[in-house]
Amino acid sequence: MDLAPTSKLGFLSRSGEPLESPLESKSAFIEVRVSKTECDQVRLSLQGKELEIYPKCFSDKKTRDKKARIVAEWPASDPGYYKLKLEFQGEVEEQIITVWPRKINREAFAKMLEDLDARLPTSVAIGLQRTGALAGLKFSQTGETTLDQEIVRLRRAVNGTENRPGLTEILPQLARDHHQILKTNEIWVRQEQVRRPSPSALVQAFCQGHNLDANGRPIRLADIRVEHHTDVYENQMVKLFLDLVNQRLRRVRHICAADTKNKKHFLDEVQSLAKQLKKARNQANFLDEVSHPKHLTNQITMVLLKRPPYHAALQGYLEFIKSPTVRLENSDLDAPLENLPDLYQVWGTLWVIETLLEVGEQKGYQVEKQCLVSRDKSGVYVRILPGGKPAIVLIHPQHKTQVKLIPERTYGKHGELHSPSVKQRPDIAVEVKLADGSQRVYLFDPKYKLESEKQENGGNEGKPKTADIQKMHTYRDAIQDSKGTRVVHYAAILYPGSYKFYTKGLEALSAYPGFETELQEHLRRVLDKALDIS
Repeated sequence: MDLAPTSKLGFLSRSGEPLESPLESKSAFIEVRVSKTECDQVRLSLQGKELEIYPKCFSDKKTRDKKARIVAEWPASDPGYYKLKLEFQGEVEEQIITVWPRKINREAFAKMLEDLDARLPTSVAIGLQRTGALAGLKFSQTGETTLDQEIVRLRRAVNGTENRPGLTEILPQLARDHHQILKTNEIWVRQEQVRRPSPSALVQAFCQGHNLDANGRPIRLADIRVEHHTDVYENQMVKLFLDLVNQRLRRVRHICAADTKNKKHFLDEVQSLAKQLKKARNQANFLDEVSHPKHLTNQITMVLLKRPPYHAALQGYLEFIKSPTVRLENSDLDAPLENLPDLYQVWGTLWVIETLLEVGEQKGYQVEKQCLVSRDKSGVYVRILPGGKPAIVLIHPQHKTQVKLIPERTYGKHGELHSPSVKQRPDIAVEVKLADGSQRVYLFDPKYKLESEKQENGGNEGKPKTADIQKMHTYRDAIQDSKGTRVVHYAAILYPGSYKFYTKGLEALSAYPGFETELQEHLRRVLDKALDIS
């Protein structure tokens, strides 16, 4: 959030120029607007850690006059939210400071979140379907769902329609009268506290060691207690519906907050819907004792059919999960600023996967195995699993060429493909095995890094880090087959800068959200050659 005009806090560059907020990966000063004599009364903390306050002189560039200011150090920080707390003369001022990315601009950040939220997962699922996987599932084409449609979907879930109440009405109604069942429990108590002894546990009471008194009677007995139990299927379905809507509200809010210039009206409505839903949830305290369903919620009970609030919740849930898109299963999306480098890697990985499926379809390959797309109680999702397991295995029905795409593949000292000295772990490995047994490997590393961290406008003119290019060289030299032959035919980093050619089979590809055409062209060129055996 921006600092209030009346705030005693502000930000200065290293040269003393005012800043609206700190910049990513760049240190600055926090200005405390008090006099020098009041320094001893100030306590300032960042993320709970107290900062040193001291006076510092800055020169005015125009007049060259020096002016003393009271400052504290703001360290070079990654994108995210940071809590500043100022204590002065008995008053406390707290501010949440947002550090936005500057290797990509805010519009590009919002575009990346939109891609990850719906477009790329749906495109990958459709690509798998076209190459022979996911039979029986139906997906809408990418681009059919707009932010307007998503807001309508959330609005109907929260506020309902003319014919059906939404969660803001359902939850208060259920708080007053929710479904419960009587559940029988056996509790071991002292003999004098027993009200309804359990006949089935009497033998056990006599057989337990040290449980008989001097007269041979049990000291402790199992007592039957009957209690109301709210953790039932109908309440579990309501809680699942609520949690799904809350998750979508959070993710849509992040997309809108990243691009307030174009999505301010969407952000206002999403925040309003979230506030209404939170108020309704606070009334439904019984949900605290309710778990999530352990299986797909396709069971229809008389309670769901006959009781109006539950029937409305069922209708709303069924409508809500009929999403025309596939979601990305990744908790990093719930805090995208803090997890930007990891999300950028996922974004780049999905672009490689989508392009591989597109090229594979054109060349007649079919999916032999996939562990990318699955289905659970909340719908269809894409999840990229690290650890060296192939996300996709393609096979050509005629010449039997096999293609594996493996995220975070580790090449150790042993194995058919290996690194004889030090383990190597590229972000994406595409391994092509020909019918004669020979292999060739194509590597891609999405990196949210630039050689110069001084870029402030979020343009894509930056250069790759030397260390990342050297790592590509290392991959090419180190990874071998069982005969000791180098198998890496191509290695590239994907980064938010300009395209760079180094040598045959070694490149830096521009991967800037919102400007993916160039990236797609390069990926198609490389993968077309990789899957061509002629």
